Amino acid sequence: MANIEVFQAHILEAGVLDPPNIHHQFVSGKHGRKLDFDTIETESDLYKEWVSANVDFINQEFPQTPEVILGVANGTNRLALDVARHFNGQTLGLVSEKDPDNSKVLSLNWLSARVISAIEPDLVVIVEDVGTTGSNSVQVAVHARELGAKKVVVVPTWQRQPSLSKLDEAGISYIPIIGETLPTFDEVDCKALGFCAEGALFIPREK
Repeated sequence: MANIEVFQAHILEAGVLDPPNIHHQFVSGKHGRKLDFDTIETESDLYKEWVSANVDFINQEFPQTPEVILGVANGTNRLALDVARHFNGQTLGLVSEKDPDNSKVLSLNWLSARVISAIEPDLVVIVEDVGTTGSNSVQVAVHARELGAKKVVVVPTWQRQPSLSKLDEAGISYIPIIGETLPTFDEVDCKALGFCAEGALFIPREK
């Protein structure tokens, strides 16, 4: 069974979170230390620990085995497939995709959509890497619900804000594995009293 505190320590040791002297601009325009789970190599021990943490957490939090584990493109599609394999054939691993013309728009890919429509699962668990507002995972969750999923729950590995506003607005439940808030500032506040004011290197978002 994965020890969540040890797993979190390993995330920090691996540099998945920006060090205190560096911060990024997020999609929302806000500033904060970035968590980048894409830096975790699939064959690494940390990735295996990430998978185990999700498997153990799902077993702990859900009385029923989910029929579907669903990934959020592109960050957790690989995670969803590998987590699902640990449920001895009882659970399908499915993926989502980004619109090729607009990377901010996500939906289930055609195969995942057909499967959800066909089986209308009682429980779909969406694995997400970082929860900031839920703007990506909410699109996948709502699509799954529209296709016939009876219950959809998002499991962020690290929820960096006290609440995920986009999921709250859509009425989608979420349960984080790590629920440690990380400071996030509007641009003006960051320059006045946040990372910018402290002189931390600022890395703007790539367009």
